[in-house]
Amino acid sequence: MDVRCRIDTVGRRLLGIACAVVLGAVATAGRADALYLDEDQNFSLRLRAYSQLSVAMQDSQKFVTSPEKFTGQMMRNRTFANPELDAKFTSFLPSGWLDDLSGRLALWGFYDGLYDYGPDQYAQAAADIKFNRGPNGAFQTKGDTREQALAGNALRRNVRDIYGHRYRVNEAYVNISKGPVFFRIGRQAISWGEADTIGLLDANNPFDTTIVPGVFLDLDESRIPLWTIRGTYELFSDIGPFSSGLLDTYIVPGQVDTTISPLQMQSASPYSAPPPAPGPGVEVFQRRPGMRFGNSRWGVRFQTVIARDYTTSVWFYKTFPTEPVAINLGVSADTGRLVTSVEAPLINVAGVASTFFSSFLNSIVRAEVEVFNNTPGFRVDTNITAGLSAACNAPGAVKNSKTCGHYDEINLIRGELGVDRNVFIPWLNESNSFIWVTSFVFTANPDETATKDYRASGILKPSALIRAGKGGAPAGSITTGCNGQPGPCDFVNQGAFDFFFQTHLESNWLHGKVPAGITAVMNNRGALAIFPDIAFRMSDSFIFSARYVNIHTFGSENNGFSAGLGLFRDRDEVWLRATYQLN
Repeated sequence: MDVRCRIDTVGRRLLGIACAVVLGAVATAGRADALYLDEDQNFSLRLRAYSQLSVAMQDSQKFVTSPEKFTGQMMRNRTFANPELDAKFTSFLPSGWLDDLSGRLALWGFYDGLYDYGPDQYAQAAADIKFNRGPNGAFQTKGDTREQALAGNALRRNVRDIYGHRYRVNEAYVNISKGPVFFRIGRQAISWGEADTIGLLDANNPFDTTIVPGVFLDLDESRIPLWTIRGTYELFSDIGPFSSGLLDTYIVPGQVDTTISPLQMQSASPYSAPPPAPGPGVEVFQRRPGMRFGNSRWGVRFQTVIARDYTTSVWFYKTFPTEPVAINLGVSADTGRLVTSVEAPLINVAGVASTFFSSFLNSIVRAEVEVFNNTPGFRVDTNITAGLSAACNAPGAVKNSKTCGHYDEINLIRGELGVDRNVFIPWLNESNSFIWVTSFVFTANPDETATKDYRASGILKPSALIRAGKGGAPAGSITTGCNGQPGPCDFVNQGAFDFFFQTHLESNWLHGKVPAGITAVMNNRGALAIFPDIAFRMSDSFIFSARYVNIHTFGSENNGFSAGLGLFRDRDEVWLRATYQLN
C-alpha cells in the first residue's frame, strides 16, 4: 500500500505521525480496539486515518467547469487523520462529588497531494489565484468589513490553505454531570436537525462545503465543531402522557468563535462549482462575521416522549447559514476592481421533529419542519444591478446599502419526511437483512412573488456560460426576465417549492467482511446522483473501500438543473480508500 505523506510544515507533523501509524498497523493488522493508557482504563486513544485516491471518470464540460479535467486524471489524493483521546476523571474524585467528570481531545487534519503531484492545471490555477497572473486570477479575498474590501486591504485567500491541507483541534471538551444536570464545555458539535445524505436541515454547526458533503466527502468529516457551552437538564420522568422530558441549551460566544463555512473557491479544485473565476477586474470577498457578543450562536431545545411512542423535540437557535449570498458593492476607488461581497449573516431557526415506530409500515418514521428566518435572499436587481448603478459608482458616492448591492431577508421553510426499515431480500442476501433509509426533503420560499423573483444564490445557468465561452454576451448580462418580467435570465431560478428524494440501501456479506450499499439522490430540477459503495474488512483494523459517484442531469442547460447536485454533473469519479481504525 502506497500511503503518501508529504507534510511540508512543522504544524502538520501530526499527519505524518498518523500516516506512520497507518503503515505500521497495516503491516500487523489485528483486532481493532482502543489503546488504553492505564490499567484502570481511564485513558484511551482512538484513531481513524485513511488514504484516498479519486480518479475522474469523464471529461469536464467545456466553458462551464474550470480548470478543465479529463477522464483518468487524479482528482484527489487525500490523507486524513483523526486521533481521539478520551479521559475519565470521576474515579479520582471523592465519592459522590460528581456522577461524571470526563473529557475528550480530538485532532483533525488532511493533506491532499493534488497540487504537488496531480494534474498540472490545478497547481497552475492555485498559482494564478494567489499571484493574479492569468485569466482566472480573480482576487479572492477575505476580511471583516465591506470597507476593508473596498479599500483593497482584504486578505488574499490561498487555494492550498483550503483544498491542499488543513488541520485543527476538532474536539476539546469536558463533561460534568450531577443528578439531572449535565454540562459539556469546550469545542464540540451540535446536531439537532436531520442529515441523511445532504445536511440541509442540520444547521447548528457550519459544514465544509468546498467538497460536497455527503457525496464526495463523509458528512461527519465535513461538520465543523465550535467552542461551545452546552447544558442539559432533566425536567421530569413522567407527567401524564409525557415522559423523559429534558431541556437542552447551548451558546457559542461571539467574542470567542464566529467560524463559518469556508467559501468555495472558483477555478481552484476539481470540486469547484461553476462559474469559472472572473477576471482580474473582479474581487470576490468573503465577509467574516465580527467577533462580538451580538454574533453569538445559541439555542434552546425541549425534548420528550409522548404517549410512550413519539420522541418529539421543539427548538429555536441562531446560526450562520451554510449557503452565503453574494452582493455587488460597486467599483473600488482605490483598486478599480468590482467588489462582490459574499456574506452569511446571523439567522433564526425554529423547528419541530418527531420520530416513532409505525406498525402499519413496520418502519421508523421521521418527520421534521424548520423555519429559517431572516435568511439572505438573492434577487438580481437588489444584489447585482444595484452595485453596478450610477448612483453607487458616482465619484464620491457613499457605498452603502441604499445605493449599492443589498439583500432581502426572507423566510425559508424546510422539512423532511423519512422512513427507515429493515427488509429481507433472500435472493440477494440469505444471511443478513438490508437497512433501507428513505426521505423526502423540501424547501419552500413563501416570500416569492410576481415581482420578487428569487434566484439560487446567484448561480449562473450553464447555457449562459456556454454562450459567453463561444463569444456571445457575457454570462450574467442578460437579466430581462430576472425580476418577474417576461424574457430570459442568466441566473438559475430558486423555486417557490424545491425538493429532492434520497434513499440508501445497505447490507453485509461474508459474515460482515463485505459491507455494501447504494445511495440515490434526485431533485425536482432534473439531477440524479447514484453512488454505490463497497468495502472489504481485511481485519477489524484495516478496511479497503471504494465508491463510484455518478451524476446525471436531464433536460437542457437552460432549464435550471444546475442548482444543487446538477452543478457537478461532469464530476463523475471513482475513489479507492484504505482506512485504519483503532476504536
